[in-house]
Amino acid sequence: MEPVPPFPIFGGLHLATLAAMALLGLATVAVPRCWPNRFPPRKVAVAFAVYMLAQECLDRGWHYFVEQDGILSVLPLHLCGMSVFLTALLLLTRSYAIFEVLYFWGLAGAGMAILTPDVKFGCPHLLFITFFVSHAQIIIGVAYAAVHWGYRPTIRSLVKVILLTNLYMLVVAPVDWALQANYLFLCEKPAGISLLDALGPWPWYILGMEAAGIVIFGLCYLPWGVADALRSHRTSSLQAAD
Repeated sequence: MEPVPPFPIFGGLHLATLAAMALLGLATVAVPRCWPNRFPPRKVAVAFAVYMLAQECLDRGWHYFVEQDGILSVLPLHLCGMSVFLTALLLLTRSYAIFEVLYFWGLAGAGMAILTPDVKFGCPHLLFITFFVSHAQIIIGVAYAAVHWGYRPTIRSLVKVILLTNLYMLVVAPVDWALQANYLFLCEKPAGISLLDALGPWPWYILGMEAAGIVIFGLCYLPWGVADALRSHRTSSLQAAD
């Protein structure tokens, strides 16, 4: 099947796909919440993790063996590629440390990828399906941990993920140089429409990407920060009244 031009952002197909991913997320999170005896949350989490790993292997294998993209294109070094495996690990281990990273990488990275997809194949091509489902699964995994285990980010989580993301960029940069790859888009912008298009040419867009990442991470934390501030204000008001 020949590659087709990227479909229009927020066109009919895109909106329908977003709706389907939202329904998938709602079902995955809500069903074990509403019927825990029939769908035990722990078993659902494990099954979800196993499915994610199987689908990612299928996706990477198709890229390598069918599309012949080469090993340099299929390593899971992009944030979303790494996040798929971290999400599976989160669901299997219930690690809060992993949740802290995935909350920001998932909402910012996978969320941006779904809203501005860089897909080279149209629906119903396998790679079209795996692209949207795998990115949606990252966000669903974060929501699952928040709803079923009560996990939430803190201001320390925000600081940690900013430092970790920069450290990860420093690790991936020499890999890009050695393999002549473009993981994390450190060497050039993605082919499709993305936020990086508004951040200038290389290498300046990398600085813009850094600043935009910090802002987006901050916006992801903002609802929790506001809730904490309101809770603190309410507690102070009650103490003052007493």
